[in-house]
Amino acid sequence: TGKTALRPIDFALAVLLGIFTAALAVSVPFFGLESVNLRNAVIVGLPAIVCFLLVDRPYRFGLGLAGILVGGGFYLGPHGKTLHIERNFFGVSRVTLDPTGAFHYFVHGSTLHGEQFIDAKRQCEPLAYYHPAGPLGDVFRLYNGKATAPRVAIIGLGTGATACYAEAAQEWTFYEIDPAVIRIARNTNYFSYLRGCAKRDVRVVVGDARLRLAEAPARYYGLIVLDAFSSDSIPVHLLTREALELYLSKLAEGGIMAFHISNRYLDLEPVLADLGQDMKLACRHWDDENINPAEATNGKEQSHWVVVARQPGDLGPLLRQSRWLALEGRSPPQVWTDDFCNLLSVLKWQ
Repeated sequence: TGKTALRPIDFALAVLLGIFTAALAVSVPFFGLESVNLRNAVIVGLPAIVCFLLVDRPYRFGLGLAGILVGGGFYLGPHGKTLHIERNFFGVSRVTLDPTGAFHYFVHGSTLHGEQFIDAKRQCEPLAYYHPAGPLGDVFRLYNGKATAPRVAIIGLGTGATACYAEAAQEWTFYEIDPAVIRIARNTNYFSYLRGCAKRDVRVVVGDARLRLAEAPARYYGLIVLDAFSSDSIPVHLLTREALELYLSKLAEGGIMAFHISNRYLDLEPVLADLGQDMKLACRHWDDENINPAEATNGKEQSHWVVVARQPGDLGPLLRQSRWLALEGRSPPQVWTDDFCNLLSVLKWQ
């Protein structure tokens, strides 16, 4: 009938809705909206409202939805255009070109694991969670000024950005379980931290960090950095009393440990607070969550780090800096062990 027959105007409206959606998809990333959810709401929400006005005409409504789906395909997401992707047992690893064209991103699952400037003059600046103006910058300024073992262990490779802090007289070892991550970090088409920024060659050990670190000599490392807890899933066995006992057995006198605990779903600060209290360790944390637009433009990301040492004096000037705060544990403490952990207790419900 006349009311249900398709007409050219139905297709025209769908095309216009698709063009509108595509225009938003291409332009919204440049609006300066920091919230990914807000970007998605603008890109999909506005066309959806327009489409809903057609709900009493089924053909137009259905074609309008199709137009939104097609137009939405032009949105590359917060991480931009995919340049490389591979999947294995440990998940999906992607390298992307950010929407501004200034950075290469390394994304594992839905989590950003590192980035690097494309500009060759700035490629040896550690970015994202490892920015010199962030917590890890403080950690390395402390460590490089200490008279302790000149050997560094990094658990979790990512892009290899931490290698920018490596000094010529130091020995660096990365522990990484995912072969795909190692391939990506060593591919200079995407990231050149390992091969172009460290002041000496670094070693990459493949395998489970706890098992492989156990092979190192006692009291060997002056600094142990654990950067394995920011993903959608975390290796709980690296955050237990037994794991911490292992790290301490490999940590030289006066050495320090740094834990990167940024995570969208889990609040891991109480876990380390309880472990530190149980083992009578000195602990401080800095939740660097206030990033201004200038810092974001220069590749800095929000990050949350915890430093741990045997004695308060080993943390030196960090104890006197107001941004490094004492950890807040739970009452009563819930110490994670190889036989017990409670992920629900640290889930972020808001």
